[in-house]
Amino acid sequence: MKRAHVYELDITRALAILAVLLIHATSTPVTALPSDSKLYPLYVALNIFPKFAVPVFIFLSGFVLFYNYIQKDLTKELIVRFYQKRVTQIVIPYLFFSIFYYAATRLFLTHDLALTWQALFSMEFLEKLLIGKAYTHLYYIFIMVQFYVMFPLMLYIIKKKPVVSPHLIWIGFVLQWAFILLNAAFWQYPYRGSIAFSYLFYFLAGGFLGIYFEKYKKWLQLKRENFSIAILLIWLLWLFATCYNIYLYYFVFSSQTYLASSIVFELAFELQAITASIVLLQLSFWIYHQWHRAIVNSLINLGTLSFGIYLLHPFFLFLYRQIPISGNSLVFHVWSVGGFVIALFVTWWVVLVIGKYINYHWIAFGPIPKTFPYKKS
Repeated sequence: MKRAHVYELDITRALAILAVLLIHATSTPVTALPSDSKLYPLYVALNIFPKFAVPVFIFLSGFVLFYNYIQKDLTKELIVRFYQKRVTQIVIPYLFFSIFYYAATRLFLTHDLALTWQALFSMEFLEKLLIGKAYTHLYYIFIMVQFYVMFPLMLYIIKKKPVVSPHLIWIGFVLQWAFILLNAAFWQYPYRGSIAFSYLFYFLAGGFLGIYFEKYKKWLQLKRENFSIAILLIWLLWLFATCYNIYLYYFVFSSQTYLASSIVFELAFELQAITASIVLLQLSFWIYHQWHRAIVNSLINLGTLSFGIYLLHPFFLFLYRQIPISGNSLVFHVWSVGGFVIALFVTWWVVLVIGKYINYHWIAFGPIPKTFPYKKS
């Protein structure tokens, strides 16, 4: 039996994609502005505050997969259908945009179609394709491919040993940190951020909540009668971790000064990301039930299209940044805000139109529903 659609998750996806766009829109100001600029601390804060974005998407993926599959019989036919769906939903779009961005970058640098064509058959491109580095943001898609490959095995273990499921959160934490520490001590693989085990904590934490959603659903609703000390603690930890990360990275960006070890940086980021996953879910439940229906449905639409927006927005942001700007500080700040606006609304519109009118949109953006989920009056 198919479980009910959780509309609040679409809002969480919308908040997460807004965070992604904010990170990318502020990436130029934090590197181009002098650190003594009055607005420099604000740009650093706006760049670091939404760093939870990718972990939240991974958390949501774990939630949705376990929520949808935990009550199904794990048969050979189910596994085959699962992998078939993921090929069209994520592998083909990953290949499409890896080729697109790598070719576009080479063409921009060389202005030579023949060299660009040759580059697509090079070992360099193949290596980048195999580690999610064909363009800067594609590492997340590569990570999700790995999680999809592993998921049937995870599901098999949990179904075979149900006693494991209540312990998924700490199991994910231990395995993730085992990988991080072993890599630092022995393997020293330079692209650790492209390996799924670096994010296993978020995936399994989301999986835990997906399995026990009905049990904790009231806890996610921000109502006075449900508001506990535990919720307050999570929000306070999120605020602390976010402020501490902003503090740490302000010195990294402004003076290349590292005030703590890499382990402390990792722990602070992890605390910010995992608490943000819960905070954003709770905010999503509150938004869904309290905000105006038109805004709620706009956010649901944005969340539904977030995968395509994630894949495409760097292209429009790159084109936008080719616009020359003067040295006037006010113009620069307006230009910076404009990058966020273009990345959001132009990309949103393009993905929406392509999804509506082009039958083979799934090659680039995965499946886009003909009828979007929405909140009824």
